[in-house]
Amino acid sequence: MSVVSQTYGELEIIVVDDGSSDGTADLVRAIDDLRIRYLYQANAGQGNARNNAIAESRGDYITFLDADDFYSPHKVGRQVEFLEAHSRYRLVYCNALHVYGERPTVSYKKKANYRSGHILPELLLSSYINPNTVMAAREVFERCGGFVETRYYPEEWDLWLRIALAGFEFGYLDEDLVTVEIREGSNTTMAIQPILKKNAIAMFEKLLPTPVLADGVRCNAASTVKRLRLKLALAYLANGRRREFAMEFAEGLGSGLLAQLAAYGLMITPRGVVRKLWQMNQLRNSTVASQS
Repeated sequence: MSVVSQTYGELEIIVVDDGSSDGTADLVRAIDDLRIRYLYQANAGQGNARNNAIAESRGDYITFLDADDFYSPHKVGRQVEFLEAHSRYRLVYCNALHVYGERPTVSYKKKANYRSGHILPELLLSSYINPNTVMAAREVFERCGGFVETRYYPEEWDLWLRIALAGFEFGYLDEDLVTVEIREGSNTTMAIQPILKKNAIAMFEKLLPTPVLADGVRCNAASTVKRLRLKLALAYLANGRRREFAMEFAEGLGSGLLAQLAAYGLMITPRGVVRKLWQMNQLRNSTVASQS
């Protein structure tokens, strides 16, 4: 359990068991560590579990760790040091290495413009900050609220957007302090991509109905929603839902001749090829960080 092995010792460790059936309670009780508090709840999803952990916590800073993911031994300590040394930032994120279950010896890092400051323009492009990499002061949650608890909702993207819109600056610590495993059944799997993309569109239409300024940069969600509609269309196609693909593709690109030709070309592409192209695009947006 990587959180127990942190070099920073002043921790309260809250384990929320979201209705598991894998013996989590027995595993936790077997760990002789008075810092651990175990909470059981009927299965309600990640957002609910994280919110309950926030409500139960008493510390000045809050950080998250999902099941089967890992912290480096210095993760908590380095982020506490960062926040204590840089008072302008009330939250900090670091790098996450991603490993796939079928390729455990190769780790990837997402391509993004990782930086400190007002990062709303970057958040319009993608939800590139993994929640396990974040440490935030309690006041951030008191002001902005917690995670949306709707299932298959981009709850962390929604929260980062609300934090950015509230005027908080994000601190960036350029260190590889978290490892995240991409698993079958996680929110990255193909079957639930249409739900995630639909919810993401609704999120942007709610949070940014009109353009806003961030450090003089005009941030408009319209282009983001257009890109998401195209991704939603491809997600439908990868799941064999061709009629819905055609409707969303037209919403994203219009009904001109070139758009119709592109839609037809995609519709006659074998479903397996579409899925493979989707996976290749996921890897294209990542770089190989290490191999062993």
